[in-house]
Amino acid sequence: MVDLNPLQKLLGPWHLSPYRLVLGVPMIPTRDGRAVGTLAAGAAGSYDRYFVALAKNLVSSGHRDAVLRLGWEFNGTWYAWAVTSRTDAENFAAFFRNVVTSMRAVPGSAFAFVWNPTAGAEPEAAQNAYPGDAYVDYVGLDLYDQVWDIPLDPALAWPRYVTEPNGLQWLATFATLHHKRVVIPEWGLTIRSDGHGLGDDPLFVAKMAQWIKTHDVAFTSYFDVDASDGQHDILDSSFPRSLAVFKRSFAAPQPAALPATLSAAAG
Repeated sequence: MVDLNPLQKLLGPWHLSPYRLVLGVPMIPTRDGRAVGTLAAGAAGSYDRYFVALAKNLVSSGHRDAVLRLGWEFNGTWYAWAVTSRTDAENFAAFFRNVVTSMRAVPGSAFAFVWNPTAGAEPEAAQNAYPGDAYVDYVGLDLYDQVWDIPLDPALAWPRYVTEPNGLQWLATFATLHHKRVVIPEWGLTIRSDGHGLGDDPLFVAKMAQWIKTHDVAFTSYFDVDASDGQHDILDSSFPRSLAVFKRSFAAPQPAALPATLSAAAG
């Protein structure tokens, strides 16, 4: 009996899926809540071998074309690869280039790479951490329905999501400037314990659906998981009005009915 490694066990069910795998890839691991590694060491190539091993596992598991979100939400402060200074940004960009170069060199690989900041956090860090067009296939943004410093009013929140320094308008402009397609790997409704989530907000869902449809978004994913930052699961009873709008907005188009004469002939 073959003893598969944890990644191969995780990826096994994807063999039966018709979808292309999109995988968030941490750039620095943690142990007991503390980072085990640095952006500077990654920039120096100290961790390249680990990403080569990942690439080999993905290729051998049948996922040579996986889409990889390297160090997602790097411009926030909650991950070990957080970019909080100009030096961090430069090291992140160099680290990103090393990872892409190492993984692309593995025989059989055909990976696509997502550069993926989060909305509203450290816009200057995001700009400075861009690794270059040759290393990025998609420009992404994660966005959740939560606000600070303004009233919890959906009519006020949506314009902020569009126009804030690291918002949707910035995403579209930046992607166009660099000739990349847009992706939104994470977005979701939010109920937060600190009260900053807008809860059951059908306007947010409707506006997101409209934005996605009018901006040639390559792919998007609703974050349908309750997490440490708040509730997001749209399929439980927390967001009934939003769920109704979600179903209407993202339902698969139904095939047109055949004309009666053609239906009769086909029968």
